[in-house]
Amino acid sequence: MSERPMAERIQSDRVFLRGVELHATHGLLEEEARLGQRFIVDIDWWLDAGDAAAHDDYSETVGYEKVFEVIHEVSTGHRFHILEAFAQAIAEAVLARFPRVEKVRVELHKPSAPIAGIFRDAGVEITRTR
Repeated sequence: MSERPMAERIQSDRVFLRGVELHATHGLLEEEARLGQRFIVDIDWWLDAGDAAAHDDYSETVGYEKVFEVIHEVSTGHRFHILEAFAQAIAEAVLARFPRVEKVRVELHKPSAPIAGIFRDAGVEITRTR
């Protein structure tokens, strides 16, 4: 069985953005809506970046700043009660806006979650595919 030439291989490359900090009013409690709090987003998206790499062409990939803009748009466009809904909205927006993206993983951190105890972080991680 011979190996296919590089040009014929199916490729899936991962691009990521870490530590996107937001101040937003998401959450169940009235204080969260009134005061807001810090959220941190880590996001990965998979696409075939072979053409972009071969041609050194930005137009053939999905850039970090475009995904950054989507995260901010989702965060300010609606108030979410639960992190799962917020993370899913980010993932769905990335998939809808960028047809090249095959899969997206959103890790959403809420380090100041209203918990009566000592903890470092709370959050959710979701993965969505086309």
